[in-house]
Amino acid sequence: MLDPIKLDFRLPSSDHSHNDFIRTPYTPYIRYPSNMIPSAGRIFFSSLLLSSFVRASQSNNTALEIEAIRAHFQGAGLVPSLLASFIPTALLTAAYVGVGAVTPGQLLLKAQTQTAPHLMITPANVTTLLNEKYTVVMVDAWAPGNNETRGQICHWLVNGVTIQDHSVSMRGSLGVEQYRGPAPPSGSGPHRYVILLYAQQLSTVPPPAFPQGSDPVFFHLADYVKASKIGPLIAGTYFTVQEGIASFIPSPTSPVVTSALMAWGSSPSTSASTDVHHNGAISSSSNYLTILLAPFLWLVAL
Repeated sequence: MLDPIKLDFRLPSSDHSHNDFIRTPYTPYIRYPSNMIPSAGRIFFSSLLLSSFVRASQSNNTALEIEAIRAHFQGAGLVPSLLASFIPTALLTAAYVGVGAVTPGQLLLKAQTQTAPHLMITPANVTTLLNEKYTVVMVDAWAPGNNETRGQICHWLVNGVTIQDHSVSMRGSLGVEQYRGPAPPSGSGPHRYVILLYAQQLSTVPPPAFPQGSDPVFFHLADYVKASKIGPLIAGTYFTVQEGIASFIPSPTSPVVTSALMAWGSSPSTSASTDVHHNGAISSSSNYLTILLAPFLWLVAL
């Protein structure tokens, strides 16, 4: 039980050693009982509780965005035409100079995409440690409904990239195919340019450099992933570029309704993305455990 507050009309000593005196506008000094003065322990656990709420909120927002990009890949037909499945465990954002961060499926001009974008990665959990090497791949998956028997056009392929402060760093990496800006043929519809980030295993086999020149390089992404032993797929995004008016009717795509993603928390795929222990990741459930325990620890510190 807290002691009553006592008024003390003594003047504070000149050496200012009485820290429990707090001056009011009315000259008297109020002596607060020691059990009302916040201790270091109380302050620490209060800060811990607040930071836990912030981390949990950030994790939930990121998980919702990850579920949204997964739905975009489904709605754009990239699953299963390009990828057999897509269960990302992080959010990949591409930012072009003069454009900024690109939203999934955003229509860009050819001129806006001729230099390599800056890539940023946000894991599902703020405690996830992204400390391994990765492979960045960018392919042209053509317009929905196009014949892809020749495979995809490789626009960018880099082995051994790392994550530094949530940015994809190319320092010390192996460039297999230098960045090649989108150049869709006129009238071929909205081409889907997909950027993917794969975890790179110790047994990854760097492929020989692709033929350099002005001609696009066709390859089958699934075959490359299997032969190079890269994976799993960590994150991905895509944008579209169209030149001229399409001379055919592209296959319809499904729009993503954000409000329909509110049930993301109960889906098995998102559970896998929010609780995955990749690269030394700690499950986001630890945030909630901290929230539950913090009030009790705060009482103990009283």
